[in-house]
Amino acid sequence: MVCGCSALLPLPNPRPTMPATPNFHANPSSSSRWIPRQPMPVAWAFVQKTSALLWLLLLGTSLSPAWGQAKIPLETVKLWADTFGGDLYNTVTKYSGSLLLQKKYKDVESSLKIEEVDGLELVRKFSEDMENMLRRKVEAVQNLVEAAEEADLNHEFNESLVFDYYNSVLINERDEKGNFVELGAEFLLESNAHFSNLPVNTSISSVQLPTNVYNKDPDILNGVYMSEALNAVFVENFQRDPTLTWQYFGSATGFFRIYPGILVQADRDNREHFKLLVEELMVKGVGVVDQALREAFQILKQFQEAKQGSLCNQAIMLISDGAVEDYEPVFEKYNWPDCKISTLADTQENVMEYLHVLSRPMVINHDHDIIWTEAYMDSKLLSSQAQSLMLLTTVAMPVFSKKNETRSHGILLGVVGSDVALRELMKLAPRYKLGVHGYAFLNTNNGYILSHPDLRPLYREGKKLKPKPNYNSVDLSEVEWEDQAESKRVLFLTNDYFFTDISDTPFSLGVVLSRGHGEYILLGNTSVEEGLHDLLHPDLALASDWIYCITDIDPDHRKLSQLEAMIRFLTRKDPDLECDEELVREVLFDAVVTAPMEAYWTALALNMSEESEHVVDMAFLGTRAGLLRSSLFVGSEKVSDRKFLTPEDEASVFTLDRFPLWYRQASEHPAGSFVFNLRWAEGPESAGEPMVVTASTAVAVTVDKRTAIAAAVGVQMKLEFLRRKFWAATRQCSTVDGPCTQSCEDSDLDCFVIDNNGFILISKRSQEPGIKLRKKPIQT
Repeated sequence: MVCGCSALLPLPNPRPTMPATPNFHANPSSSSRWIPRQPMPVAWAFVQKTSALLWLLLLGTSLSPAWGQAKIPLETVKLWADTFGGDLYNTVTKYSGSLLLQKKYKDVESSLKIEEVDGLELVRKFSEDMENMLRRKVEAVQNLVEAAEEADLNHEFNESLVFDYYNSVLINERDEKGNFVELGAEFLLESNAHFSNLPVNTSISSVQLPTNVYNKDPDILNGVYMSEALNAVFVENFQRDPTLTWQYFGSATGFFRIYPGILVQADRDNREHFKLLVEELMVKGVGVVDQALREAFQILKQFQEAKQGSLCNQAIMLISDGAVEDYEPVFEKYNWPDCKISTLADTQENVMEYLHVLSRPMVINHDHDIIWTEAYMDSKLLSSQAQSLMLLTTVAMPVFSKKNETRSHGILLGVVGSDVALRELMKLAPRYKLGVHGYAFLNTNNGYILSHPDLRPLYREGKKLKPKPNYNSVDLSEVEWEDQAESKRVLFLTNDYFFTDISDTPFSLGVVLSRGHGEYILLGNTSVEEGLHDLLHPDLALASDWIYCITDIDPDHRKLSQLEAMIRFLTRKDPDLECDEELVREVLFDAVVTAPMEAYWTALALNMSEESEHVVDMAFLGTRAGLLRSSLFVGSEKVSDRKFLTPEDEASVFTLDRFPLWYRQASEHPAGSFVFNLRWAEGPESAGEPMVVTASTAVAVTVDKRTAIAAAVGVQMKLEFLRRKFWAATRQCSTVDGPCTQSCEDSDLDCFVIDNNGFILISKRSQEPGIKLRKKPIQT
């Protein structure tokens, strides 16, 4: 079933649309509004062709409004705003080359097509691709089930079996004499990008055991020996589907076989992760277990008598750090002689016996249920800064004994499974098909988010990233709802939602398209020869997270960047490369249209003498196909914000989830008008002052009365340059008013340049840019 709906949602992005009058509402549903702290004379005017506003506050509270209006006429404030706005607009237009880029797209409008996006068809196509990918994972796990059950069927238990295997904790470990320790033979490990750059061995698996399990126990040795048959299947699965990640077999006897083979040590990261989990544990009194057990038995009895529930075996599981009593009266009344597990020594033997009982109907009926997990975090990547790289889901199936003498006993041999990185799954919903503000998300059948651009499973505590409580049980409304934070700018979008299930899984897929230009996709075309020529410019880059060509299957392709892979594809140097031909075509077209910008920016840089005023650090542009160009007007050592347009600053580049922030802001502002943003050297949460300002504007194309955003272009400049321009503009006054009686540099007058959300861009006090005008809440 494929469905669609629409909603008007405020999203936590800057809102560049110019309001009719200044307003300071954090969001429309707030129960309070913001006004200046002191009732004082105010004058304001728009800074033309920008998203800024010139706001003046007279600080002398004893002065009347009439005095303020007479002293600083509105015409003078408007003159200042016009002068400053005109100078600023001329500067950013000149150095960005926005008019030239708009002209270049205008020149090719006749060859362009703008097609309406069919959201229902889009979500259906994405769902089918995801279904095919997940089916391959299931097939790999089924292969492991068959191999494990066949290996067990052909294995005769040997009480005196002697067998060496690769113990993940001991491999490559030597004793004092330099000899390999027992079960720690030489094991070749190589860093592999496909497995998060961890050192692994893709030709064989390794075995992990808990510390309280004897590694030469006959049950362990027989199970490990039997499961050696899985090595060939692990490798074959990975060769057949190179997008597979970890594959494993967890044995009922207590060992864990994992492919590819890996060294497991209590290194610093593992110890830190363990300490992190322990820190979260808190003792909060004593549980009233007696009452809980009685209630649990009553519930089971009611379901059994009413023939409700699974109509299968029933069990109560209580996990505790120790029982304060033995609860014998409860068990004598309800469950005697099937007692309980009361000591750690009982755990392994008794729990496994219960599991065999519970699994017996499935074994007899040959039921191999396919289990998909909720999203969970890959603990190996906790030290990473990237939120989206950590979430996985796992597909797992039980493995049963098929021996005739044990079939009626329902012997569970273990569980096989494979991890699926949700990031890889979401790559099947390409960003360029979703528009500037569009996105895709995944839900489970319990209504929890599996993957969403606004799902943030971690929070920062000091320098550490920690998992949020219940990060994997987040409802859709929790990430779609408006952000109530006062410090956020708000962008109002009307979104259309399309969703469908992913067959044979408990997951569903949603696609969100914003109305307006988000309803259309721009299609261009050019020759391969012309496009290739312009792709080879040194100032050009592509979105590294987007899939222009598939490079993660063939090991020889994994070392290629997306741009290198695309060039090999276009020049037919590598016939095995598979590429998204539609996206490649759009990149070629954008490369040709934007190529003149390189010459334009270079000419500007050459005409700037070393003695001339330092105006702009760099110019940049991005297109809807993920193409990015940039040019420096100063030496790289003089660039104020060196993280900008690098992977270190995710908000400024194309990612799997988002277009750059400067692109998104510009797209919701009238084409040709610039949106300004303050930037901090160490991020907006740092204690330092903002040093840099980015200004960006959208380039729109209209064909047959349909408008689509083709690109965005902008500049980065020092905040100090804007300040100088502003203070110079406010020294002027209207000729009809005679000599200037006051200016913004006077001590009794405060002048601010603010954006349309009330955030200060320019102020006398260096610590104020980037914060909202002083305010106090007034309840309404």
